[in-house]
This record gives sequence, C-alpha cells and structure tokens, in this order.
Amino acid sequence: LKRVLTNVKARGTWGEVSLGNLLEQVLSPDQYERNVEIQPGSGRRVEFAIRLPGDGERQLWLPLDAKFPMEDYQRLEEARERGEADAAELAARALEVRIRGAARDISARYVAPPHSTDFAVMFVPTEGLFAEILRRPGLIDMLQRECQIMVAGPTTLFSLLTALRMGFRSLAIQQRSAEVWRVLGAVKLEF
Repeated sequence: LKRVLTNVKARGTWGEVSLGNLLEQVLSPDQYERNVEIQPGSGRRVEFAIRLPGDGERQLWLPLDAKFPMEDYQRLEEARERGEADAAELAARALEVRIRGAARDISARYVAPPHSTDFAVMFVPTEGLFAEILRRPGLIDMLQRECQIMVAGPTTLFSLLTALRMGFRSLAIQQRSAEVWRVLGAVKLEF
C-alpha cells in the first residue's frame, strides 16, 4: 500500500477510483459521466461530472475532480507523531498552499457557466485529509468564495450525492405528474 501511495499516478488513480465508486453506489449511470469536456471545444476534461437538468438547449454539468496531496499530508502527520510543532505547522501551510492551487486549477478549468454550475467539487479521498482542510482557519471559506470550490471528503460527498439523487427523484415525479394531469385533462375534454 505504501508503494502504491508513493506513486503519484497510482495515487491519482486511487482518488479517481474512490470518486467513481461513490458515484456508482449512489447515482444511476445516466446521471453522471466520466471524462467530460465541460466547455465544448476547450479540450479540458474533468474526471467526473454530474448531469443536471439544464435549460433545454444545452447540458448542465456539476464538475467533480479528485485531489490527493499525499506528500504534504504525510509530512504533516509524521511531524505531529514526532511532536514537532514547528515542522507540523510548516507542513500544514504547505498542504494549504497545495489545496489552494488545486482549487484554483479546478475552477479555471471546469467552472464554465452556462455549461457548468457556478461551482465545482474537489473530492479528497480520505476523511483525515478532509478534516485537515477544515482545520485550516478560513481555508474552506476562501475556496468557496474565491474559487467557487466545494471540498468534500467521502462522507460529505456521499451526503451531497444522496441529496442530489432525492432531487432527481422529485423532479422525475413532478414531470410524470404533469404528464398525468395532461392525460387526465384530455380525457376530461373527450368525456
């Protein structure tokens, strides 16, 4: 496991696989896609995007991108285990810089209204890393305000996806009930 997690490509793949597994567990296959070009012709593809009801003319996407800055997080944890407060603070700052950079990158590449929502989700595949991001004063607020990025760990993303699934169900019921009312109206006229 340590060998896999020290390989940057494998770590990225692990984050992407974790994200894909969560999407697969909660949403139906027609509610999300893999490797989506949010803005047509841009050539930039996000790992996953959730298909949302659009304006009828174009598809609306909610971009999701997995990030796993393992080196910085691992340095932070090791410094804490050794009881080195100064080294832990330096590692925490480095982690914050990495997260800010990743958020800016996601925002610049994938937040593209009217093709996407006006925000994107940065998925971090471990609850410990997510808790560390929450622990940094003002970081989450800055990511939301300046970068339009929502950070989600596995539990938070599961909750978000569950809420979206319930919204999709409500929308489907609403659309079906409108159809039923139209049919009943036609039957009433014929009767």
